[in-house]
Amino acid sequence: MAALKGNISELNRLSRRVQAFPTTLAHAVASKAAPTLTMAATASFASKRSVYGEAYGTSNVTGEQLTLSKTGLTGSTLRFVATGTVVRCVLGPRYARYLIGNYRILPMGRMPVDWANRIKAIVANSGVAL
Repeated sequence: MAALKGNISELNRLSRRVQAFPTTLAHAVASKAAPTLTMAATASFASKRSVYGEAYGTSNVTGEQLTLSKTGLTGSTLRFVATGTVVRCVLGPRYARYLIGNYRILPMGRMPVDWANRIKAIVANSGVAL
């Protein structure tokens, strides 16, 4: 299971290097990372898996796999936005925090390897050597 999660020391090192970038470059990286992370989050939500690739589980009542989309509100409002040099997540309904904690619809603690690789590619395409 450890292979599914990002290496925290590598991500911290990457974060320190990104913080050393000129502000204009950090703005550009954040503005490109936000839609990329939005696509990754919505894709994992639509595939009925956590961002780490784990299935949501089955219903205790029907025995079918959980979808977490009774109304579709969480999946349709889940997005990332760039606010200056920071990328943050916009959560729609109040119960989205429950879904993050119980079903990991967003990263908790460690960033998924796929997400870290996407951010690394954005930084690498910006022309800065890591």
